[in-house]
Amino acid sequence: MSKIVITNDGSHSIFNDKINECYHSKHGAIVEAEHVFIRNGFSRSIKKNLSILEIGMGTGLNALLTKQKANIKKVKVSYHAIELYPIKKNVISKLNFTDLIGMHQQELLDIHICDWGKHNIIDKYFNLRKDCIDLESFTSNTKFDIIYFDAFSPEKQPELWSEKIFRKMFDFLKADGFLVTYCAKGIVKRSMKKVGFDIEVLDGPPGKRQMTKANKTS
Repeated sequence: MSKIVITNDGSHSIFNDKINECYHSKHGAIVEAEHVFIRNGFSRSIKKNLSILEIGMGTGLNALLTKQKANIKKVKVSYHAIELYPIKKNVISKLNFTDLIGMHQQELLDIHICDWGKHNIIDKYFNLRKDCIDLESFTSNTKFDIIYFDAFSPEKQPELWSEKIFRKMFDFLKADGFLVTYCAKGIVKRSMKKVGFDIEVLDGPPGKRQMTKANKTS
């Protein structure tokens, strides 16, 4: 059974008892998401039209923050998220993300209750497609500018951090695209390098020394 927990920045996360791991860092869910996926992901691009793939939608926090920043910066975002185990609405409705970042709770709910397997126009700057599928089976004809790689840790889901998966991620990206993830383990970076990524090791969010940005081209 999933349990809501409070992280160090006051924001909620969910403890997944099947995986035995939280969806976010105990040092702060919002702080981590902002640092890894917004500051070092979304905000690293200067494009006014962005296509983003998220691996592991989870609570929807990364999508929510991206939607917020897209509206602020007037960037049109096509967001594609995959999530094999969607979180139930009654759990999502209790999360406090929107209170802390100045948004309405309905904006988080809209991300979760919109149709799966279809393109949903959430607002002027943000459209969303969600697929309930495992990463190994997922395919896409779309090429992405950015990949948010937010799977559970390599210790919990080692099959999702393999050379095979990163080759797929490499192929999903546009020629100038890049992938960002909270993980900076040596074995993960080596797998990324083997498939052709140029690795940037960046300062990590609170509680983590480093994170990784993997560029398709150097």
